[in-house]
Amino acid sequence: MPKFLELIKSLVSINIDDYLARGFEHLQINFGCTGGQHRSVYSAIKIAEFIKEKYPEGTEVSIHHDEQPQLNISNQ
Repeated sequence: MPKFLELIKSLVSINIDDYLARGFEHLQINFGCTGGQHRSVYSAIKIAEFIKEKYPEGTEVSIHHDEQPQLNISNQ
C-alpha cells in the first residue's frame, strides 16, 4: 500500500495542478475493490488527507462509500 499511495499522490497532484490551472472546480477520484479487505476505503481516506494537506485553501473533500454486499458474501 505505501508504494501504491505514493504513486497515486503523484497522479492526483498532476491532475489537481492541471485542473486548477485550467479553472476547473470539480475533480472526482474513485477507488474500488471487491476483495472485502477495505483497501479502497483506506486509500480514499489517505488520499483525502493528502489533498487537504497539500491544497488547504478552497478545497472541499468528501468521501462516499457504496457497499456492495453481494460482492462480500462469506463462503457459505
